[in-house]
Amino acid sequence: MLTDKFTTKIKKHEENVLKYKKQSSVIGNIRLLAIAISIYYTYITIKLNYNSKYLFITILAYTSFIALVVCHRVIKNKIDFSKGIIRINNKYLSRINGSWIDFKDIGEEFIDSNHRYSSDLDIVGKESLFQLINTTNTPKGRNNLAKLLLDPDCKEKEIISRQEAIKELQNKLDLCQQMEYTTGKHKDKLKNPQKLIEYSQDNTLLIKSKKTKNIIYVLPLITVPLSAAILLFKIKELYVLVVAATIIQFLIWAVGILKINYILQSVDYFKYNLNTYVNILKLLEKEEFKSDELKNLKLKLFGEKHSSMVAIKELDKVLDRINLRYNGILYILLNTILLWDYQCVFSLESWKEKYGCKIADWLEAIGKFESLMSLSVLMHINKDICFPKIHTSDLVLAAKDLGHPLLNSNDRVVNDLDMKNSIFIISGSNMSGKTTFLRTIGINLVLAYSGAPVCAKEMNCSLLNIFTSMRINDDLKNGISTFYAELMRIKAIIDYSSKKKEMIFLIDEIFRGTNSLDRIIGAKNVLANLNAAGVIGALTTHDLELCVLDKHNRIKNYHFSENYKNNKIFFDYKIKIGKSTTTNAKYLMNIVGIKIIEE
Repeated sequence: MLTDKFTTKIKKHEENVLKYKKQSSVIGNIRLLAIAISIYYTYITIKLNYNSKYLFITILAYTSFIALVVCHRVIKNKIDFSKGIIRINNKYLSRINGSWIDFKDIGEEFIDSNHRYSSDLDIVGKESLFQLINTTNTPKGRNNLAKLLLDPDCKEKEIISRQEAIKELQNKLDLCQQMEYTTGKHKDKLKNPQKLIEYSQDNTLLIKSKKTKNIIYVLPLITVPLSAAILLFKIKELYVLVVAATIIQFLIWAVGILKINYILQSVDYFKYNLNTYVNILKLLEKEEFKSDELKNLKLKLFGEKHSSMVAIKELDKVLDRINLRYNGILYILLNTILLWDYQCVFSLESWKEKYGCKIADWLEAIGKFESLMSLSVLMHINKDICFPKIHTSDLVLAAKDLGHPLLNSNDRVVNDLDMKNSIFIISGSNMSGKTTFLRTIGINLVLAYSGAPVCAKEMNCSLLNIFTSMRINDDLKNGISTFYAELMRIKAIIDYSSKKKEMIFLIDEIFRGTNSLDRIIGAKNVLANLNAAGVIGALTTHDLELCVLDKHNRIKNYHFSENYKNNKIFFDYKIKIGKSTTTNAKYLMNIVGIKIIEE
């Protein structure tokens, strides 16, 4: 069963939690005993005038206490890790049983009602593909996943490369879950690294003159020892020199404080992210990859002259020094005596010169690892999935047992599809499955172009630009009616088709906002335009008058139907050849209790 590997992991880590909690309790008691012994022997040692024997015991007791504190922290980290992995595996079970719709992260920042297919196909937002598969936590990871779903690099080579990477990640579930745990541990504190990237790529220096920079750098090295010597040897005649040197350095610091604050604040806010990134790099550094995509990403991080691990650790040390500026009195003393802020900026500039041009690539590579891991999620929560074959010649879209990935596998109904160089007119009664079928086609194409597996036993597709017109909303604020909004959406589809680029359109219930006569005339003209442009696609309708358009070679009729038993309506959600021959409006009205008076 799909759930077995996740329940096994949960059981294992639940056992670990119990084991580590017992160890934690024992170590906690021993630690309490160790501090009691330490205090006792401290008292005895002082009382016996620092007797060497008791002094040794005291030192040993304190050393043991410190070791136990460290050990206790290690055990606590293990408990936190096991609890985190349990939560992650429970999320996988939620994806399988359908309760994933309660996940909080819906990719809200990526919602765009004007996107050519996103809202219609449920790519981001509530109950969306993003909500289902997302395991990213860093800003770059989230952006990369959204880009792959909303604006993928639709080139055969890149898609196949991502497919190979995702296939490899299927067998690295532990790595994917550890990555999710590591990035999610401090998710709320992870900040957008854009400020750091902009600073690292900015060649502007605080002080352009090398001579002035050297003076500021060297000045504390002269004044501090000299002042110390004067004060130590009590050369009163030169006390004025100490005061003068201190005032000069204070003024130098005061003159540049505004510029310095701007620079340091650009990177200082990133401090709490670095521990997360270091742990991510440790995780990836020890992992071996075979696919070109993953090997190249790892090479970006570790294979060049300057390793990302070394760079981030060096930056972490600089930021530790910068953090001293939040210690009030110490901060003033450090700047007055050592020109501390200047030294920090000079260290940052040195770091920037060495690594600045690489930091954006490193963060991007980490984000790509995350996004590819998210796309591998589908392989663990579905039985019948495959990687589509990409075609670059004819307009091909064919699949066997194509299903909707957002539907629970127990409720999912699959259909075969063969849309080679053709347009489908899909008729049928209400609730019979027409709209879901359109969305099934669209969302699987989105997955295909991202490099992810699709919900089918087999799929072949060309590289097509996806355009949809399904969920049409009015805009009262700007005086746009539903019908006008749909017209604009349809116009965008026709305009793009005239560019003679490969595309697929998916239109649901065309022109529902107008009268039947205008709707039929309008729909016929839209189909005529799209047919003449040579694009492929599908259009659903209740207007059987449109079905006469199958006289054109490329236009084909399909339908969904229902059956009735004991005054109840049943749907099989299977697509069939030909136009619909049934309607169900009056039956549905009867079911909900609306009396049919006239027919």
